[in-house]
Amino acid sequence: MLEEYKAGRTPNPDIMCNQEVKFKLFLEAALEDGADLIATGHYARISDGQLLAGLDPNKDQSYFLCRVTEDALRKT
Repeated sequence: MLEEYKAGRTPNPDIMCNQEVKFKLFLEAALEDGADLIATGHYARISDGQLLAGLDPNKDQSYFLCRVTEDALRKT
């Protein structure tokens, strides 16, 4: 991962980590702490709870968010 960052590339995220950790446990904790939204950290877009491809097709990582619920995306 560090070598990819040093080379100016973004490593691929983990689909299950997104589903179970970031967009479940982390989201719940952030909302409990008073946050309104969280950021994806992915090259993707979200509109009205719908996942959209990123504007740059070379960096698009929307496919790694395929298992994130619409409810979680609405808070992202």
